[in-house]
Amino acid sequence: MFADRTSFITTSGEAALAPTTPTIGLLFSSSWCPDCPPLVSRLSLLYEDVNADEKTFEIVYVSSDKDIAQFKTYMAAKHPAWLALSFNDPLRNDLKRQFATCAGSEAGELAIADRKRGIPSFIVVKPDGTVVKEDAAEDVMNYDGSGELPWSSE
Repeated sequence: MFADRTSFITTSGEAALAPTTPTIGLLFSSSWCPDCPPLVSRLSLLYEDVNADEKTFEIVYVSSDKDIAQFKTYMAAKHPAWLALSFNDPLRNDLKRQFATCAGSEAGELAIADRKRGIPSFIVVKPDGTVVKEDAAEDVMNYDGSGELPWSSE
């Protein structure tokens, strides 16, 4: 899924390699979404707990921000340790189409007629793109603090 991609960035805007952890979470979110903060906050706790001893889980932010300034501000404030797809990377919109997951205001522009989910949304995949869990937001919200991922990537 990400093998030949080099347009990942860190919070500081530096280029980053594609994630290679056994499990990758795709966070579809935006700075302006009123429903996003609870999921992002809980996801931060899960990310820190799971990766406490060894990094086995990466999160990639798939932005629905309206412009690059919003994107950068939101990344710095809410996603300091995570990766993101660069704002102008076509894969950002390709993933929205693939999973039919986007903000309602984007559906027409992206030609997503049958939107499955809005934002926030969280989809868990393996590095090769195999879907582990397509609707994992509820699992994140119910995370028990165990330090274990709530879904199996096997």
